[in-house]
Amino acid sequence: MTWTMTAYEYLKRFDHLPMSIERPCTIPTNSEIRRWLKQSAVIINGKRPKPSDEIEFPITELVYFPKGKRKTTVI
Repeated sequence: MTWTMTAYEYLKRFDHLPMSIERPCTIPTNSEIRRWLKQSAVIINGKRPKPSDEIEFPITELVYFPKGKRKTTVI
């Protein structure tokens, strides 16, 4: 059996998010996380999920801002 949840739910519960872009030195808001997913700024297991897309576990790849030259974060 495979465990799943939406991409938004996963990131909202994830402890190690990058800092907010809109409000530096703070954690991102729920709306900002949702925008990251809508704008394809997050890769999870090789895919760019939208907020309501189901993701499967285990998570083997998590990349934030893959197109950014200085902002890319790989976890």
